[in-house]
Amino acid sequence: MPALSTLPTAAELDRQAHRLYAVARRARTIAYILANPQATGDGVAYASARIPRAMSAAQRLLTLPGVADHEETPYALSFLKAAEGQLSAPSTRLLRIAATARQAAARADDTDDDLRVVVFHEIEERCRFLVDAAAVEPVLGRRGWTDRERQASDALQEQAARWGLTEDADDVRPTPPAVPAYLSQQAAERAAARARCAAGIRCTEPTCLAYGAVKVTYLVDSWLCADCIKAANTRLNPEGHAPDPVRPVPGGTPESGRYTVTLYNAIGKGARSVKCSTPQRAQFIAETVRPFNNTGYTIHVTAPTPN
Repeated sequence: MPALSTLPTAAELDRQAHRLYAVARRARTIAYILANPQATGDGVAYASARIPRAMSAAQRLLTLPGVADHEETPYALSFLKAAEGQLSAPSTRLLRIAATARQAAARADDTDDDLRVVVFHEIEERCRFLVDAAAVEPVLGRRGWTDRERQASDALQEQAARWGLTEDADDVRPTPPAVPAYLSQQAAERAAARARCAAGIRCTEPTCLAYGAVKVTYLVDSWLCADCIKAANTRLNPEGHAPDPVRPVPGGTPESGRYTVTLYNAIGKGARSVKCSTPQRAQFIAETVRPFNNTGYTIHVTAPTPN
């Protein structure tokens, strides 16, 4: 039995037990990041680093006299167990793959590697779908993964490893692995879109398919080709407007500037913005980024790039 002088007072014991509880609860809160299917790579990295540190701090507190037997300790241990379980869960491995796939897709996009962009985006989406399916919420009828999801997770991790997206994967092969025909088709469509957009922004007249349109006066949020500018003026002149009110905005379509593409849900709520620096890139984003099932877009020049 330890000497009486080494035994903690009741107040000191409560204080250390409360510290343990606070550490454990904080670890559990951080672990919720790893259950969020939309968690970012930074969020996953933060949680993956902080939870082990919290576990180490908790273990040190548990070695203090009397803390392991305190009445609040079982609650703290349940939080720690949940956090540790989430850290090692298969769904967390999928979140790491999703974050890596997003970064790899961005790098592939910079080099116009359309096949890798398409494949990595699909891997990311499938990972996040399975992370969402892993949630256990009996009240909502959600009971986590079935054997089907577990098999899908294993297959997805194998696919990610072949593409170099896992920590234990080999270096990415110069020749990509074979892919299903529909992914090859998507990559071809993406390459075709880039070729179309090389001419610039598409005319916003619904019936016009011309690219290389310019920002115009009078018509709000409109980009028109030369033929549609003439047609718009022909239509407006008989209505009593000033002669030829629709004209190109001087310097309104800089080859290098700050473009903002706003992608919005055409049949509901929701929007996101993407910034870029050329009209070609702006139109390419507008045609290839689809955050909603029915995505509309507008393109704005925020500011020309200063010389």
